[in-house]
Amino acid sequence: MRIICMKIPPTCCAVLLCGLLTSCLEEREAITESREISPHAGKALADIPDKVRFYDDAEPEQPEAQQRPSFRDLLTWTVPEGWSESATPDAAGMRLLDLRFGPAGEGECYISLMPGNAGGLEANVNRWRTQMGQAAYTADEIAALPKKPFFNREGAFVAFDGDFKGFGAAEAKTGYRLLGLIHSTEQATIFVKLTGPKALVEQNAAAFDAFCQSIKPNLPKE
Repeated sequence: MRIICMKIPPTCCAVLLCGLLTSCLEEREAITESREISPHAGKALADIPDKVRFYDDAEPEQPEAQQRPSFRDLLTWTVPEGWSESATPDAAGMRLLDLRFGPAGEGECYISLMPGNAGGLEANVNRWRTQMGQAAYTADEIAALPKKPFFNREGAFVAFDGDFKGFGAAEAKTGYRLLGLIHSTEQATIFVKLTGPKALVEQNAAAFDAFCQSIKPNLPKE
């Protein structure tokens, strides 16, 4: 599955990040934007390459790197000592940053950023609960989740143990712990999720907190 949000132009990505930072405002000014009609507008979709079809104003001769902007350029973070970025590409295209830690790289931590509320806090927390072989939380338990400072606001924090079975895994990994932090607004949702053997996660709990605190917006200058 390919997540289309990873192909949103940088200006739209910046709007998502701005939304995360201004979620406490009750009123926002309406923003309008005028655009010229694309020179490709009159062509049949079958005659237009994908990279042009999904970028209305893109020029076919532009480098592919400019056609496929990344959210990574709009965030900044500090990787904890002893952690390193995974050399395995994220086939689903959902992770901005995918880190590994531990003697054999058995610990995993990643950042995801999605438009909108990404299904809501309850659905995402209970998806993680299912991956750990745990029963779903009730609405009251979701509301009672502890909060931690995150992305200049507060995020809902989760920590639970179980047998971890990630997406596409054939078998569950026993004796695991999951840590997660989620901040959501109507504009966008940012996740940080960490999994690994329980003892290893406990050793890296402070590093997880420091990493989450280091994630900041890297918005383009006007």
